[in-house]
Amino acid sequence: MSIRNPIKDHLKKHGGVELVEPVLAPATADPLRFWTNHPTEPYLVNLHVFAKGESENPHSGGAGIWSGAFSGRPGLIAELAPAIQARLTLAVAGTCAGYTNALRSFWRVFDQLEATTVLDGRKVERLTSVAQLTHLHEAAAHHANVDSSRFQIFVRIVDDARRLLRLAPLLWPLRSLGEPKRQLIPDNQAKAIKIAIKQDWEKVRKKWARHDAIRRAEEPDTLSNYERHDASIVRQYSEHNEELRHHWQHLERIQNATSRILPTPEKLRDGVSNLNAYTGLELTLMRAIAFPTRHEADIAFHAALMGSGWNPSTLITGIDATLPERIFPHPKDAGQNVLVVDAPADEVGNTEEVTMQGSKRRAGGRTQFCMGLKKNPASPPAIVAAWLERTATLRKQLKQDCAAASAELTKLKVGGAPQETIERQFMHAQSLQSGLRNVWLYVDLNGKINWIDGKRWATYSRPDGAKKKRSYLDQVISGLNAERAARGEREIGNITPSDFRDIYARWVYNQTGGNIIAVMFALGHASLRSTNPYADNNIYSAEADETVFRFMTHLAKELEQGRVDLTILAQLVRHGPLSPEMRGRLEEYRGLMLSRIKVGCADVKHPPPDIEPDHKEGEWCGTHRCLRDCRNARFLPDSLDGISMRVEELLVMSDFLPFETWIRGDFEKELEAGEYLLAELYPAEAVEKARTHWREKIASGHYVVPGVGLIRKEAA
Repeated sequence: MSIRNPIKDHLKKHGGVELVEPVLAPATADPLRFWTNHPTEPYLVNLHVFAKGESENPHSGGAGIWSGAFSGRPGLIAELAPAIQARLTLAVAGTCAGYTNALRSFWRVFDQLEATTVLDGRKVERLTSVAQLTHLHEAAAHHANVDSSRFQIFVRIVDDARRLLRLAPLLWPLRSLGEPKRQLIPDNQAKAIKIAIKQDWEKVRKKWARHDAIRRAEEPDTLSNYERHDASIVRQYSEHNEELRHHWQHLERIQNATSRILPTPEKLRDGVSNLNAYTGLELTLMRAIAFPTRHEADIAFHAALMGSGWNPSTLITGIDATLPERIFPHPKDAGQNVLVVDAPADEVGNTEEVTMQGSKRRAGGRTQFCMGLKKNPASPPAIVAAWLERTATLRKQLKQDCAAASAELTKLKVGGAPQETIERQFMHAQSLQSGLRNVWLYVDLNGKINWIDGKRWATYSRPDGAKKKRSYLDQVISGLNAERAARGEREIGNITPSDFRDIYARWVYNQTGGNIIAVMFALGHASLRSTNPYADNNIYSAEADETVFRFMTHLAKELEQGRVDLTILAQLVRHGPLSPEMRGRLEEYRGLMLSRIKVGCADVKHPPPDIEPDHKEGEWCGTHRCLRDCRNARFLPDSLDGISMRVEELLVMSDFLPFETWIRGDFEKELEAGEYLLAELYPAEAVEKARTHWREKIASGHYVVPGVGLIRKEAA
């Protein structure tokens, strides 16, 4: 598998594709109110609240998180505004929100500090300039537990402002943010979630195939052979086909009458106030025949995310659906397209792999790659390609709406409309352009074109009617947990879409035998300096946590039986349950008697005749010549030391025994067998250590080789 540079010049091949012109942010002369210059998502930053103060919850209806009121500091924010604008020049909405949240936290800290009476009864002077900041304010921020990221943001913009005023920086030490600690679910649970999401995606594909057949005026053929034997199922299926066909015919008629791909709900009602009551037609079902729903979008997005290893934000904003090179003609079927940037061909020229690429904002726009087999409809590139195909008509409608919104914005600017009106229209046009670039378009319940933006996940009603709704991922986990509870298995904990990247990284790590380089490439990291801390926090720690959990679980079960078998416990923790065959081998091993050289004997009372010709019935083997091809010998891991001892004995015996005795006793064959076993069955370092131990013991006289001592005495 290789990653090649994608073709750069796509304009000639796709010369007929019209790119979308960007909408320029309106200019403003207010230093406390400016637009960022992000190329695709400019954002309006309004700092007036920090000059005037905030006494009420700014969120409509009291929704959202609000930490309380704070007073205005016009002089301080005026000094900070140039530094803030400089740092947010190319920022997106999330980054801007982080800066304003940091300012809110410190504005509240300053109010709390100034409301405190010090020991001598004096009050802290009101802060109106960055020149007045001292370590007292730093201590107050730490005392208020200001978040590390907000602390760093504030210190940086203050230091920028102080440099502009030719003041020394604050020198407040910045605390390391580090990597977030994650509690990953076990591999088997992650696999169950992946399978469930993949099955949902397959249901979506079958549903689309059925709807497409309805639109082509064909009879859908999606029943299995088993279902075809049931006449009632076939009849109900056919009746529902008629219902779908009736809905589609109505939608097609309104499309032709209005010349809109997605007619408004009012047009679809066709002058009838309650369409369902009078005609039996449902707007939601009608639109679902031709366009994806939010639930289908959630399924497709999570399926692609689970198999890509990308961050959710990269999969949402990293792929620009308006670029022409995203769609490439299928090499065999002219009726369909696939998403492909780099597709290496095999020996006969057929393209087997497709590659998807996206830009990761958090990595400075670094390109992320994701590959998959074309024949696998659940691979991320195939899912994105299928979604682009399915939403092509919606994107066409959205492009028309975007052009109309841009034209209206130009008209307002030329006509001298109020600034607020221009900005409101600009935000509308900007939103449409953002959707036009987004892959994950769908039609919402209100009949409008919408898209997954990652800021807020859709929620769905619970089957038990509870008020609190849940996300698609919560639905999947809840369904799996119901099945696992019935089987008495461990419940799956809560996870978020951002956890999928860590799960994918762990999967790559395990599949490659712990290859950190493979993890680096899979995650799209520029170097191992990024991958190592990531693995420490997200893979190794999760592995350790899961190992401890397995150990404690199996230890408790062993204790319930009144004993702890360390061998069985180690197997359970490291590799899983013991099979009956493994238990049988363990019992056989433990039932073996050991010879003098620590070799197991399967039948100690019946040695082979060639090993002990003078053996008496009922007695144990007395020769212990296990290395002489004895059929009862069982060479165990613990036999290393005994075999090493016997080999060193034989080497000494070869020097002192008469040649005739050596040959007649088959000692040469026994020595060869021992050396072969040591070379083939045991680690070389362990063998060398054991043999050295016995060699030195024999040479020092601490161990006497059987028979050799008597020979030495006779020789003397």
